Amino acid sequence: MKPKLLFALLLGWLTYGAANAQEQKGTADDICGTYYVESPVSDDAVKIQIYRATNGKYQGRFVWLSQPNNPDGTPRTDINNPDPKKRNRTADQIVAVWGLTYKDGEWVDGSIYDPTSGKTYGIKGKRIKGSRNMEMRYYWKRPVMGLNTTWKRL
Repeated sequence: MKPKLLFALLLGWLTYGAANAQEQKGTADDICGTYYVESPVSDDAVKIQIYRATNGKYQGRFVWLSQPNNPDGTPRTDINNPDPKKRNRTADQIVAVWGLTYKDGEWVDGSIYDPTSGKTYGIKGKRIKGSRNMEMRYYWKRPVMGLNTTWKRL
């Protein structure tokens, strides 16, 4: 009786541990959704929709801007884009995040485009424990040279 009980307890513990680890780690598609993102360097805010691209990586596009128009009332465009052909794009035409891949509970190796400056940065992130929100790190060249921001899931 004791060996069977010990085996049952051990099996239950292993099963619980595996299920709990999966719950904490999540799945690659857990990032999919729409997030409210405040700019860490200005008073601007956006909503970004993250989805799986056809290449299997994750990308995101703007679906809302807190300041959609220029001071003269015209729609904001991608005027600072280094590619002159893209400078007339409106926000809803901009893929702002691309290349994110899921590895060991984090989304890594992505890029994020800042249309305000026309610059592209690295991005990686993970889900905040006990929350649907994401802690995202924007960085220049290496993650140690960057800043963290919270993306609030809607």
